[in-house]
Amino acid sequence: MLPAITQMRLKQLEDNVVRVLSLLNDYEVELLDESDPATKNKYRRRIEDLRQQCDSYEKELVIIQDQLTDKQPQEQISIIKSQLQQMDEKLNWLAGGQAAFYQAVLAHFTTEETAIIEPITRQLEESQIVEVESVLKAIEFNQVGEEETNLVVAQLKKALAEAKEKDLKLPSGNEAVIEALNYPTLDAKHALKVSIPIIPFILSYEGELGLGAGVKIREIWERWRTK
Repeated sequence: MLPAITQMRLKQLEDNVVRVLSLLNDYEVELLDESDPATKNKYRRRIEDLRQQCDSYEKELVIIQDQLTDKQPQEQISIIKSQLQQMDEKLNWLAGGQAAFYQAVLAHFTTEETAIIEPITRQLEESQIVEVESVLKAIEFNQVGEEETNLVVAQLKKALAEAKEKDLKLPSGNEAVIEALNYPTLDAKHALKVSIPIIPFILSYEGELGLGAGVKIREIWERWRTK
């Protein structure tokens, strides 16, 4: 049985990590909804303060583990490690400017559409988010022709169907994109727009899919990016 003092320290550490994660989630919402630069800077300063707390929690966990030897409560420690990793990823996301790019992507969609593409967009890297936002702008400014739009929508339907058949693990939310692509009253331009955030993932599976669809999508995507 663990000494009472160790149990207490682990419990306090776990509670603190959960509290900071909750704060980061709140700050993320505020940053995405806020347009005033001064207010955004205020939240970013708070986020940097939380980074210091995260560092201290990681050190505290190491100290506790060193003291536990072979009596470690593995499940509890594993949970805390996972939460600390989530905290670190969230801090990097918010401090690195990705939140601003992410907000710019979501601004292209209605509330209902955001519910579809938000889970996918969150998993993009910063460079991919920038590419997605640029292509969305090109579509909205009618820089993408009708022929290309129809071609990419058709190839995306094909690629997503193949991915499903081969049990390739696409990001959470892709089912909603498939449904939107096949929605009978949705015009091709709108279907393309909703599906844009999933294209980087489709391209990453191009080799595994073994399809001409991926190649055609990549060719067009590269052309759009250069525009």
